[in-house]
Amino acid sequence: ALSRADARRGLGLDPDRPTGVIMFGGQGSRQMLAIARALGDVQLVLMCGRNEALARRLRAFRRPAPQAVFGFTEDVAAAMRLGDFLIGKPGPGCLSEAVHLGLPVVTFRSAWTMPQERYNTEWVRERGVGLVVRSLRELPQAVPALLDDLDRYRAATASVANRAVFEVPQ
Repeated sequence: ALSRADARRGLGLDPDRPTGVIMFGGQGSRQMLAIARALGDVQLVLMCGRNEALARRLRAFRRPAPQAVFGFTEDVAAAMRLGDFLIGKPGPGCLSEAVHLGLPVVTFRSAWTMPQERYNTEWVRERGVGLVVRSLRELPQAVPALLDDLDRYRAATASVANRAVFEVPQ
């Protein structure tokens, strides 16, 4: 078992730099390309799931900050543990995994958010486990705001008694 710092180094990431995990479910999302562009100075772990075309495009995309791109993996938790926070859709699985692993979140709520996921954004705000933005345009301000107060968001995340059921390999 590698330490988190060693695992980051092995992927070409800076072990001491704040790292965001971007995850939009098992098929990824084309929005991940726009997020990688918008957050050029933020070190990222990009989880593309079964979307190999997206993974290839992200691997070819050059940006100022280091990044690691994952295709499909059965050990999502190990990849998420590389991060300090998560950016993703407000789905219950994504949010539950992030909270379980102690990752504050930045998520989205707009007219395009699925009705069944809208309450999840309220839950994020009420619990103080992260930030909710309306669009990608808000990310370049939201991520530094989250990082500036990361200890508070981590404490709020740690205080949630997450009872979601999923397997987290050790």
